[in-house]
Amino acid sequence: MNLRLLKPAAAEPPTARTRHSGLVERLYRDHWKVLCGRLRKVFGSGPPEPEDLAQTAFEKLLEYTDAARLDDPASFLFRIAINAGRDRRRHIVRAKALIEAQLAPEGLEPVDQITPSNVYETRERIAVTERALASLTPKQREVLIRSRLKGETFEQIRDARGWSKADISRTLQAALGVLQSAMREYAGHD
Repeated sequence: MNLRLLKPAAAEPPTARTRHSGLVERLYRDHWKVLCGRLRKVFGSGPPEPEDLAQTAFEKLLEYTDAARLDDPASFLFRIAINAGRDRRRHIVRAKALIEAQLAPEGLEPVDQITPSNVYETRERIAVTERALASLTPKQREVLIRSRLKGETFEQIRDARGWSKADISRTLQAALGVLQSAMREYAGHD
């Protein structure tokens, strides 16, 4: 058996990608705490959580082609995080509005005045909504979830699935129509 000793390969010079990720790591160490503190002043402790927003900003910075060319990386990170926070707040507002529109019992007392009849009524509405969701086509369900619960834009859905924006709009309207019909039918049987 002939064994040859292998010489370790010479270390390759750093590529642009490794230099970029090294710069991002340095920016992370230098700006993480300050960025989280600034975000906490804007958004409080959440939601959205400042640490999640800061993480999103650094992920975007990694995607940015040349972080070394940024004049003010701290401002860039802060602006990205602020935009992400606003997006998440809009998502939360849309999700709450959808839940209230579809599930909140009409004419009942506020949630802090829970009674057995309120609980029963809410459970019934949830069951009606679940049945309506189950009756949707897979495409309608996906568009509804992506648009109304995840907060994705029609462009994001189009890019992910290849459907036209007009098709997405029609599909969403059909899905909402099914949910609204189910709720109207339920309200008529009270």
